[in-house]
Amino acid sequence: MNLWEDCKRNNSTMNRSLMILLNALFLSVVTSSMDMKFGYHVIDGNAKYFENIETNLEGNTVKIHTPAHNDVMESYQIQDFRQGLQMKCLPSLKQCRLRDIDRKTAADAGQVTEGFIHSWNKGDNTINSDNEEVVKEMFYVNLDEVVDEKSLAGTLTEFHQDFKYPVYEEKKIPQDSEVLNITGTAGSRVKRALTTFIGLECHGQPSKLVFGIDTGRSDNHLKICQIERYILTDCGNIHIYSPMVYQCICCPWVTSVATTGDCQCNRMGW
Repeated sequence: MNLWEDCKRNNSTMNRSLMILLNALFLSVVTSSMDMKFGYHVIDGNAKYFENIETNLEGNTVKIHTPAHNDVMESYQIQDFRQGLQMKCLPSLKQCRLRDIDRKTAADAGQVTEGFIHSWNKGDNTINSDNEEVVKEMFYVNLDEVVDEKSLAGTLTEFHQDFKYPVYEEKKIPQDSEVLNITGTAGSRVKRALTTFIGLECHGQPSKLVFGIDTGRSDNHLKICQIERYILTDCGNIHIYSPMVYQCICCPWVTSVATTGDCQCNRMGW
C-alpha cells in the first residue's frame, strides 16, 4: 500500500514537473519572438464572440480587443505595465481614455500569458459569463480636458497612432459619490448638453454633484491563475467591466438623470 502511494506521489510530481517544463519551453519560444497572440471564445449572456489578446513579455504589455455585443461597445485596450498606464480607445465614441493601471484588478503580461497556457494545456479556451468573478470599474472623464498627445511615450504613442482620437484622462469616482442612472429620456438631451455647467433653477435649493451611468459600457474577460510553489493554482475567469459615467449637476431631489430642467451633464462625445 505504501509502495502504491509512493508511486502515485511520484507520478503526480513528475506530471507537475512536466507541466512546468512544457510551460517554460513554451514561454522561451514566446520570449524569443516577444509577441504572443491568442484569444478566448466568450459567452456573455446571449452573445458569443472571440476576444483577441496580444502580450509582449519583454515590454510587459497586454493588448485586448473586444468586439461590440449586447450593450458593450467595441474597445481596443493596451496596458503598459512598465509605465503603469493603460489606454482604451472606443471607435463608436471616437475617443481614447488614459489612466493609471489598477494593480488590484490588472494582470501583467506574464500572468495573462500563463493563464492562457494553462487553459491551452487543459484544452479550454472558453470563458462563460455565468462562471466569472465580476469587477466593476467606476471612472469618468471630463471631455473639456484633452490630454496632450506629446505627453504620451513608448507603446502608448504607437498604439494611439492607429486611432488618433482625442485622449481624455479617466478619473476614479470618489467612493462617497452619489451615482445615478441616466434614463432613456435623458439620452438625447445629455448628448446635446453644453460642455460647461450653467446655473440650475432648483427653487432656491442648492444643486448637487452626481455621476450618471449611461447604458453603454466597455469590458474584457480573462483567465487568471495564481502561482504557488511554481504550480499554477486557483485559476479562474475574471470579468472587468466599465460603465460609461458622466459628471452631472442636478437639483437635490433628483434620483435619476432624466428631466431636462433638473440636471445638466457634461457632453458624451457624440
